[in-house]
Parts: sequence; C-alpha cells; structure tokens
Amino acid sequence: MPVLLLIVGINFIGVGALIPVLPYTVIEMLGLPASVMTMLLASFALAMFVANPILGRLSDHYGRRRVLFLSLAVSAAAHLWFALSSDILSMFAARIIAGFASGNTGVIQAMIADRTTDEKRAQYMGLLGAAIGVGFVAGPALGGLFSHIGGGPLHQAPFLLAAGFSLLALILTTRLKAPPDGRILPEDEKVRLLARVAVLTRSPLALYAAVALVLNLAFAQVEASFVLVLRDYLEFGARETGWLFTYIGVCIVIVQAVLIRHIVARFGEIGAMGLGGVLLVSGQIMTVLAVAGLLPGNGWPLVQTLVATTAICFGFAVASPALSSVASKVAGRSSRGGSLGVVQGFGSLGQVIGLVVAGPLYDLGGTSYPFSFGALVMFGMLAILPFLVRPTEDS
Repeated sequence: MPVLLLIVGINFIGVGALIPVLPYTVIEMLGLPASVMTMLLASFALAMFVANPILGRLSDHYGRRRVLFLSLAVSAAAHLWFALSSDILSMFAARIIAGFASGNTGVIQAMIADRTTDEKRAQYMGLLGAAIGVGFVAGPALGGLFSHIGGGPLHQAPFLLAAGFSLLALILTTRLKAPPDGRILPEDEKVRLLARVAVLTRSPLALYAAVALVLNLAFAQVEASFVLVLRDYLEFGARETGWLFTYIGVCIVIVQAVLIRHIVARFGEIGAMGLGGVLLVSGQIMTVLAVAGLLPGNGWPLVQTLVATTAICFGFAVASPALSSVASKVAGRSSRGGSLGVVQGFGSLGQVIGLVVAGPLYDLGGTSYPFSFGALVMFGMLAILPFLVRPTEDS
C-alpha cells in the first residue's frame, strides 16, 4: 500500500505542475483568451473521462499492475511532448494523451479497494486523496519555481520534471505485488464495455455517478478560474500562484490523511459527502462576495482568499474520498474496477463540462460568473444525496 500511495503522489505532480503556469503560457505567451485555456484543461479531462471505464475494465481482465504500468509510460511521453511544445495544437495533443493515461485513477482506486476491508476503505480512500494532495503540494510549487529556470517558455522546465517523475512512478510499479485472488476474470464474466456501462447506469450506482458528475462540475469552476482570480484579484505571478496551490495541497493532505476517518465515523460516508458539499458551496459564495467587494475585510484580500480557499478545499477533500468509498461498497467485487471506472468517468465528464463552461463564463463576467454557477450546481448535488442507495453488508 505505501508504494501504491507513493506512485499516486508522484503521478499527480505532473498534473499539478501545469496549474501555476497555464494562464501565462496560453493567455500571455500565446495571446489566446481564457476560454482556450479552459478548453486545454477540458481536453485533458475529456480524455480521462473516456479512459477511466476502459482502463478500469481492462484492469479487471488483464491485471491492475499491467494497466497501471502502461498508462504511466504513456503519461511520461505526453509530459515530455508538452514540455517541448510551443504551439497550441501540439499542446492540445499532448494533454489529450496525458489525460487518457491519467484515466488510471479508477484502476488505482480498485487496487486500494482490492487490498482493504469495507471498514477501512474510507480511511484508505482518504489516504489516496492525501497522496493526490501531496502531488498537488509538490506539483504547483515545483511548477512555479521551475517556471523561471532555463531560457525556454514557462511550462518547459516544469514538464520536463513531470516526465521524470512519471518515469519514477513507472519504475515503482514493478514493486507492487498482485492481490492474492488475482485480477483475471473468468471468461463468462467478460462483458462488453458498452453493455457494462449501460448496466451500471441503470443500477444503484447511477445516482453515485450523477453525484460524481455534479461534484466535479462544480469544482471545475474553481480549477479553471482560481488561477485567474489570483492573477486579477491578488496580482499573483506564476511563482506566487504555485505557493498558494501548495497551501491547497497541504489542506487536502490534512483532511484526507488525518480528518476523513473521524468525519466518516461521525457522519457516515453519505453524511460526509453532505458536509463536504456545504463547505464547498460556502467557499464559492465567499469568493463571489470577496471579488464583488461585499465580504468583510476588503483591506485584506489575501486573508479573504485563504478563508474561501480553505472552505473549498476542505469541502472537496471530504466529499471525494467518501464518494469513492461508498461507491466501491455498492459495486460488486468482481466488477469493482469497471464500476469505479464508470463512476470516476462520470466525474471526469462533469469536469469536462465544467471546464468548457468556465472559460466563456469568465470571459463574460469575470470571476463571479463561474463561481456562482459552481455554487448553484452544488445545491443540486446536495438535493441528490437523500436518494442514494446505501450499501449492504455483503457488497
């Protein structure tokens, strides 16, 4: 388990490295609008959406470790391509390939679920989120710091580093041991992918997939627009942005490595999802009020931003692993990889829609538009929670 969590953290460094440099690469270096920047983010998420159920189901058939190894190799190559790109078409192609490779998130979730009991699953899903948080701590910090190294564009050095980290994660997969029961399914359990997706979307997992979609749709507004808030509202550059995203990663690590098991023990997994949703919507509303000058403490914009950011990060950090944990219990063991891949895939679809919408919303009305949209969407997620099917003891 420690090796698997280390792989996750290293893998997500490459994702986080893009965050502080993206607006300066796309908007300032290439002279393109914010909508193109968010479309670049969306292309990654769309590829992840397509890949998650495919890689998850392939891992059910051919083994988790083999699929993870191949996806990390592709990820390293894609990061290298992005580092050497200087035109928007090459950047899009590299990010689409990297997004497809990052569809291994469902595979990693299934590997954790394979190795844990139901009682400890929320805790280990929290540790998974914490490992992702570590990646987001190191990724943006390194992206901001390395953006000023060398004579190339801001994104070049951070992504050369990200490619190296992906190769390191690939090497670490050779240390993973297969679970005792193996991962190759009997021939009569091999169901066609599209048929499997159709079955799952009519199952109790359908509403969990809807929650994943809505949660990520709302959070995508933050992903796409927060770097622009920092640039416009606080006049941050790439380095300062990297440090603030490091703070975000620290918050995620604290919640998902330490607090999540206590929150789930107190409220249950679905209750934890509700608590996370309330925190997330509160942070988005605070951001809208701060930018509009209606939040107390206008003379301390950085403090306002930190308070709102903390609420958003704590909210998403609580809701996401709780969702993964309870969905893994509802899914049957023999199809867990495919099931979690579908749920994760719908989350990626929500991210795609959110990122596509966020750019035009920002171009139309600045920060208040995407963050207000995200808050409205979160109320929709909170309305779905009472209708979720609870897992049975023999799931």
